[in-house]
Amino acid sequence: MKTYKADLHVHSSYSNKPTYWAMRKFNCPESYTSPRQLYQTALARGMDYVTITDHNAIGGALEIAHLPRTFISAEITTHFPENDCKAHVVVLHISEAQFGEIMRLRKNIYDLVVFLNQQGIAHFLAHPLYAQNDKLTLEIIEKSLLLFSVFEIRNGCRASRFNNFTATLVGTLTQTLIERLADKHNLTPLGDEPYRKGVVGGSDDHGGLFIARAHTCSRRGEDLDAFLDAVREGGTWAEGEHGGPLTMAHSLYGVAHNFYRERFGERRRSATPFVSALLDRFFNLGTDKGSFVEKIRLFVLKNLPEKRSSRELSFEELLDSEARQLLNDTLFLEGIKGADLNRKIFMVTSRLANRILYQYTNRFMSLSMQAGFFDYLNTAGTIGLVHLLISPYYLAFHHQHKGKELIREIAEQLPEIPFPPAEEKIALFTDTLDEINGVAMTIRRLIKTAQERGISLTVITSGDGSQAVPAGVKQFQAVGDFVLPEYPELKLSFPPILDVLNYIEKEGITRIHVSTPGTVGLLGLLIARLMNIPVAGTYHTDIPQYVRSLTNDEFLEQAAWSYMIWFYNQMEEVLVPSAGTREQLLSHGLPLEKMKPLPRWVDTDQFRPDKRVEQYWKQRGLADGTVLLYVGRVSKEKALDLLVEAFCRLFDEGAEIALAIIGDGPYREEMEAALVGYPVLFTGYLQGEELQRAYASADLFVFPSATDTFGNVVLEAQASGLPVIVSDAGGPRELMVAGETGLVFSAGNLDALVAAIRQLIANRLVLSLMGDSARAFSVEKAPHSSDTYSTILQPGLRLDAGYSISGENPCPQPCSC
Repeated sequence: MKTYKADLHVHSSYSNKPTYWAMRKFNCPESYTSPRQLYQTALARGMDYVTITDHNAIGGALEIAHLPRTFISAEITTHFPENDCKAHVVVLHISEAQFGEIMRLRKNIYDLVVFLNQQGIAHFLAHPLYAQNDKLTLEIIEKSLLLFSVFEIRNGCRASRFNNFTATLVGTLTQTLIERLADKHNLTPLGDEPYRKGVVGGSDDHGGLFIARAHTCSRRGEDLDAFLDAVREGGTWAEGEHGGPLTMAHSLYGVAHNFYRERFGERRRSATPFVSALLDRFFNLGTDKGSFVEKIRLFVLKNLPEKRSSRELSFEELLDSEARQLLNDTLFLEGIKGADLNRKIFMVTSRLANRILYQYTNRFMSLSMQAGFFDYLNTAGTIGLVHLLISPYYLAFHHQHKGKELIREIAEQLPEIPFPPAEEKIALFTDTLDEINGVAMTIRRLIKTAQERGISLTVITSGDGSQAVPAGVKQFQAVGDFVLPEYPELKLSFPPILDVLNYIEKEGITRIHVSTPGTVGLLGLLIARLMNIPVAGTYHTDIPQYVRSLTNDEFLEQAAWSYMIWFYNQMEEVLVPSAGTREQLLSHGLPLEKMKPLPRWVDTDQFRPDKRVEQYWKQRGLADGTVLLYVGRVSKEKALDLLVEAFCRLFDEGAEIALAIIGDGPYREEMEAALVGYPVLFTGYLQGEELQRAYASADLFVFPSATDTFGNVVLEAQASGLPVIVSDAGGPRELMVAGETGLVFSAGNLDALVAAIRQLIANRLVLSLMGDSARAFSVEKAPHSSDTYSTILQPGLRLDAGYSISGENPCPQPCSC
């Protein structure tokens, strides 16, 4: 049996009164698609009937009304008078006289609906969940269910989450529910069986790219009247593709390209020939591809060598240079050859945007302190301009996530409708994963914990792809990276912004957690805010203290604090690893109510005293004596220069001690030079069983850092049966019991550190007893496995859930630490 099709929601160049201020400012219409082109495209894509539904206009439909299989329609903006909420009603097969009356009545939706039903005009409510002017409420939705018999359930510009929810909403109504809503709102529902709703689909195309992408189907359609009767009587269904951010963004780009072409004509080809070539390839829909002479000129230009470096090029020149490289990248072009139009446009735009943003961000970060104010301003302004050029994506992703709260409210307030439960999906953004440090190790344990509990967690990071990616991690190929001059081993990757945005959309992420405040973490925050996704963060690293330690510059330290407080203030909640960290953040302006503890601990089954191997360190070249151990990043901000001085003084005094350093970092070479001739062993990074044996085979753990917010290694040492020496600053102090599992010294005080080490190495029995207490403490205070990382992996983001942070100690159980 034949299926008849029509795109019942599509726009032409007669939709010339744009909603967005910027388009009105530049006198840019919402669409450039000519009615004739729309007609031909719709027929070519299998439509049996063609109509045009311009906003409050029928000029486009009238222009093709003489052609076969057409009818006059319009998309009418109407209002609920009680709160001025806008709604879009598509009216089908109307006369000019009817259109005049519709325009007179459209200020009041109730009057409009009465007229449409009196006249027998087929009509439907378009994209019912889209808030035109942010006044859409549950009550308006409920009233709409009473006022309309036909609903658009597949809109070619709207994401599947909205289309599918609408389909479930109107497809599972019951007579009891409709009666309840009628009583609640004192409205008479329309139709003989008002709980049975008809459904339609339409592309809602504005740019000419996606005509008939979504459409309406019917078994009846041997003539137009039969097709429209099927619409009125609920005998139609919707087919085609859902929309989404890419569809919406590319429609905006299509309009912008036509506007650009109309305003600048052939001048655009001479100014930016390669950019124009790309735009023509994807947005001209088979027309205006340039003359033969222009193609020859483009071919010659593509093969000429670049005369200047990218840093010397202006913005337009750099953009055209990147477009040229793309057009010459046969591997890239071949890779997108089989993709649909949406994917092609997205991959091209993403590549260009990422490259330009990286180039100018790199320029900005490379500016010297002697650079003039206008150099900074000009570079920052250009970065802003690039973001403006890709703003259609930002706008589209934002719009496709508006209304999620309304969806939740509808599902809660209409329990009669069997809405499927939303799947919880968490994305954790981190700048550090390949490195072997406390943050990276915590994240790896978090991945394992989530997998064991069946929780959907994906770690988002960016890198060069040189290392294998573990399960549970999505690593994006970095566009480039930045190396901090004072910390050359710490690289910040520049992530592909649009690719990450699109991934979060496709995967249906419901919560975002930001683990680090670098480039990747900042992108996670941007996406959360843009896409209306709940976001939380963890304060792992005391970056301002690092800045002070590395630069000895109070201004830069304060600037780092300003950034950190701004960054974490954007989040619904911030997980802190210690009470000391909480107080530090509070003193710099982060509200107390935002902060919650992060329950985590060490795996006491892996780190334990019976892993001890006698002669372990002697076999590796250390002399007999009490073995002091440090594990962690070998960097100056860990106060390792203090450890060097303390060890040398004690050894020179005759103490029978040796020192083992496990880890690596920028201070290693200088530290090794300072300890030449002393019984010291640098092992580099150790992992797994080797690391566990190394811990258990030492005698005393010394961790002089005053900048750590937690201190995994302090817990690992105690679980391995070692007493610990820590400073009185930072989180590690809270992970031990002074006088029982180790000693505490005044941060930065050399004499105090020397005295603490001397006190413990003087009596092997005391050292042993403290080691036993350290092991007992680590076992006793370990949280239940279900509590570990609970504040990250808990379902939903609830500020009143989890552990209280009002006390002095964020440990999962009361303790004296």
